[in-house]
Amino acid sequence: MGNKKTVSDFNLKTFEGLYALFPDSSYDKKGKPQLIETLESKSMYNLNYFVKSHKAKYDYSESYTVELKAAGQNRMKFITQKDNVKIDSIELGGELKKDGFFYLDNTYLKSNGVPYLAGGYTNYKTRIGLTKDNGLLVHYAYDNSGALLFMFWAGSTYNLGYHYKKIENK
Repeated sequence: MGNKKTVSDFNLKTFEGLYALFPDSSYDKKGKPQLIETLESKSMYNLNYFVKSHKAKYDYSESYTVELKAAGQNRMKFITQKDNVKIDSIELGGELKKDGFFYLDNTYLKSNGVPYLAGGYTNYKTRIGLTKDNGLLVHYAYDNSGALLFMFWAGSTYNLGYHYKKIENK
């Protein structure tokens, strides 16, 4: 992600602030930002889709924000607000790494059957970082793959990157 901010002395307080719930741009495979033009994509890939649940749906025409707060050394709180009133929150643990990303503990791994003999696995994970304009960068990696007797491979893999505009400093 070419727009990622590099900071030598990161801590979770660096992420604190108020962000738009809906992304304003996505990143292509080379890490270049692209404006999101369809309301469906903006609404579907809201910030809570990646940190809370893929079932998180919000009306794009409403005024939603997400406040991020450090909640300890390795915990981050995501507080969803509508018209500045708290409607939902989730607290997640994770690990802040030297690359400036906070790797969330919402990683999911599930095996189906006996992987690569007669089955496979589904895996996804999320990490967040900051962009040069102090926006929030969300990187989501998904892998669903398997095989039959290590011979017939199938599955899908993709990486998504989205930018969420910072509204104000807290």
